[in-house]
Amino acid sequence: MEKIEDQMEFLLSAALRKCGNLQDAEDLAQETVLAALQYEAKGKHIDNIRPWLAAVLNRKFCDMLRRRCRRPFISLGEDFDIACEFPFSVDLESMDEAGRARGEIAFLTATYREVMVRHYMEGQSVAEIAAALGIPQGTVKSRLSVGRSHVKKGIDNMEYYERQSYKPVRLSVSNSGRGGVNGEPRSLVEEDLIAQNLLYLAYEKPVYEAELARAIGIPMAYVEPVIRKLLNGELMRQTGDRLYTDFILYTAQDRERYIPAQKDFAAEHFNEIWKLYAVFWDKLRECELYRRLNGEKQRALEWFCFFNIFDHGSYRAFSHAFAVEQVFPDRADGGNWIAFGHILEEDSEQGKITESCKYSYGGQNNLWLDNYLGARRVRMSLYYPEGFPMRLFYRTENGISEEDLIKLLYIIESGIDIRDSGFDEHKLKSIPWLVECNILHYKGSRPALSVPALYRRDVETLDFLLNEAQSALAETLRGPLKEFLKGKKKRIPVHLGSVPLQKQYMYSDHAMLMATLRLAMGEGLIRDEGYDQGVQPPCPMILAIDE
Repeated sequence: MEKIEDQMEFLLSAALRKCGNLQDAEDLAQETVLAALQYEAKGKHIDNIRPWLAAVLNRKFCDMLRRRCRRPFISLGEDFDIACEFPFSVDLESMDEAGRARGEIAFLTATYREVMVRHYMEGQSVAEIAAALGIPQGTVKSRLSVGRSHVKKGIDNMEYYERQSYKPVRLSVSNSGRGGVNGEPRSLVEEDLIAQNLLYLAYEKPVYEAELARAIGIPMAYVEPVIRKLLNGELMRQTGDRLYTDFILYTAQDRERYIPAQKDFAAEHFNEIWKLYAVFWDKLRECELYRRLNGEKQRALEWFCFFNIFDHGSYRAFSHAFAVEQVFPDRADGGNWIAFGHILEEDSEQGKITESCKYSYGGQNNLWLDNYLGARRVRMSLYYPEGFPMRLFYRTENGISEEDLIKLLYIIESGIDIRDSGFDEHKLKSIPWLVECNILHYKGSRPALSVPALYRRDVETLDFLLNEAQSALAETLRGPLKEFLKGKKKRIPVHLGSVPLQKQYMYSDHAMLMATLRLAMGEGLIRDEGYDQGVQPPCPMILAIDE
């Protein structure tokens, strides 16, 4: 049986005789081939292929001339054997099915797309393609056959696009553990809507690359580099020819589902929990390191300790109750992290203070500088009390990154001349904003720290007291927490085996810390100066310096 691809030399020769130049001839031959592909896609058979193609090519050439003469027309009939002219301007070229066929080629994977483009759009013969790609002619023919099959299928069924093609979701990625040298994994996804929606679409089940491209309505050539980035960054995995998202995704509903129950749990066990904190506060306030600090630094330290004890203590309670620890894999980006994602659809109400907002916090974040400006090690540890509408140091145009903040704090604390430090002086413009964030204050005309800077002996004392309180809280919560969590594990796709148990229960107990903090403020045990009304709370942060 004669095949369309075997007629390319004939078509180009005939087209060149009509057009008189190679560029127009290639366009004419391409449109003829695509018309033939569409015709076959409808299940119709061409008996005498060369005369049929010659007739279509002749009609297409007439169409080309009409367009150039600006004479409006409509072509009628599936094989273009009828043409009529209208005395008024009607142009239905945008609906031409050849254009749809060209669009379908764009959604082929690179393997099939390249031979289809070379053969049908650039006019290369099977032998020329085989030589250019270094593959057998039989392989070229096979890929052309598969490519044509996909094009036909695509033309017959145009209902491929998912909602993400016209209304994308927003997806953020966070991590536990130490991120990569360039801010991975969250930097792989930030400000990249294509990456966010590919991850969303590949979550429930493994899918083919071409399915992802179709779902978001973007040609494969633009999707493939993003997929490679996500695979190399270990946010996606490949199984056979299919891809899947390799971390857990949470929705707003997931984050809010168990908050009422968590508030009840915190209220039920508040007295037991607060007794442990009271013992800790008594011991801390007797320490010389605490008495040496001024009022603002004391409050920042107290807030840091509150978050640290509950965060680590409840984590230990979970790990002991379920006899399981999280393992943080070493990553190619230099970090060792576990990713998790949050979904916010575009039509979600912006700016709404939800329950999940009021009871949210960011887990402990640690950054280190080794051998920096005379210090053996500098560590910055902090929490983000996201449950309050607080100012965050990395937001606004004058914000500063965590990596730059730790350097700036150490330079200010140590009294090093900024001009001798190598620090980017342009970033000093963030200082007024850091004052608003309660991280710095002005001492005369110079900035000074509003968060505690602790040295080796202070850090050792504080770590001992914190560890003691964490252990006590873990022992208190272990049994009640295990009972509370029954039936509250988030369902994950069956193919997803890399998600630690802690991440599957993450929003089943995440609100307990802020629920306990709010109870303590309501009882007057922790000062509340109007933090829900925009008053900036103390920053739960310490700077630990080992000289």
